Formats: sequence, structure tokens, C-alpha cells
Amino acid sequence: MNVWGLNARSWRKARKRAVSPIIATILLVAITVVLAAVLYVLISGLTHGPGNTPIGSAFAIGSPQGGTCSAAQHTNLICTTGDQIFTFTIEQSTITLGSVQFEVKAPAGTALLAGGFAGGFAIQGITGLEVAQYTVATGIALAMTGSWTTFGAGFSSASPITTTMSFVVDVGALPASWTPGQGNTVIGLGIGSYSGTTSGQTLP
Repeated sequence: MNVWGLNARSWRKARKRAVSPIIATILLVAITVVLAAVLYVLISGLTHGPGNTPIGSAFAIGSPQGGTCSAAQHTNLICTTGDQIFTFTIEQSTITLGSVQFEVKAPAGTALLAGGFAGGFAIQGITGLEVAQYTVATGIALAMTGSWTTFGAGFSSASPITTTMSFVVDVGALPASWTPGQGNTVIGLGIGSYSGTTSGQTLP
């Protein structure tokens, strides 16, 4: 009797045996779950759902510097010569122009009305030229309700806001009701994948 031949045939038969159906099912389910988890992590890392990121963690403006709109600024900005404007440095930004809207809030918490004056908001580049603007007519709340109305050459809602830029608020020709230190604040509101508001900066 050929013992070696029998051993070889037994070994080949053992190799041909499959795992049991229960173990095979468990393995398939486990592999599917692992692949689904990996795919979820990859996709969620590349996209942001609406309102996932607080705007305050991605964008911040400094304290305002008050002044009047000069003739040169009138050429480059939305302001009219002689208008009261407030200029803010951009201290931090990892967002685009389309990720934030601005609003001037009265002490009562409502948007300040442009009563008796027209105004608006602007982002100014390092050269002094306007990057984006949003105009507000007389009698309308000083609050953006949509995207920037115009962009500078080469800019769009997808363009980044950088710390080399400035943020400008034009409150127009000040009405008699405006007194310094009355507590009006400027805030940024996150839109798209950003939520919440920035820390308010009080206008002098």
C-alpha cells in the first residue's frame, strides 16, 4: 500500500474544503461594514454639510477705525465722499467671499436701519481697490440678505478672503440720531457650510 500516495490525496482533499456557510456570511458582512466605514470617513472628510463649521472659528475682524470717505476712497469703494466709514482689519480668515454676510445690529438686537442715509459693505484689497461690495439703499436695514452685489476684476464668491484685505462699513452721511458710543455692532453671519455669527465689534 502506497502510504505516501494516500497522504498526498488526503492533503489535497483537505485543501479543497471550504469554510462553513455561516463563517462565510459573517466574513462578507464584516468586510462590507469595514469598507462602508472607510468610504464614509473619506467622503465626510472632503465635504461639509450645511452649517457644520462655526463661522467664528474661521473668520474674525479687528476693532474698527472710524473716518470719512475721501475722494480717493470714493473712486475705489462704495462710499460717497464725506460718508462716515469704519474700516476693520481681517485678523483671521480661512473662508471665501461667499461664506459670510455682514450686518450692523442696534443695541436692541435688530438690524440698524439706514434711516436718512445710504450705506453698504465692502472688502478692500491690499492695493485699496474693492474686491467685493454690497450696497444698501436709504431706509433699508444695514444687513446683507444675499451675496455681494458686485466683485472686483478677477474675484468671485469662490475667492478667498485673506488677512491682507480690509473690511469696510459705510453708514452713509450720519443722521442726527447717530451718536458715538450708542452700541451699534458689526457681525458676520456664516452661510453655506458655515453657521452662527462672529464676535460683534462695536462701532465707536
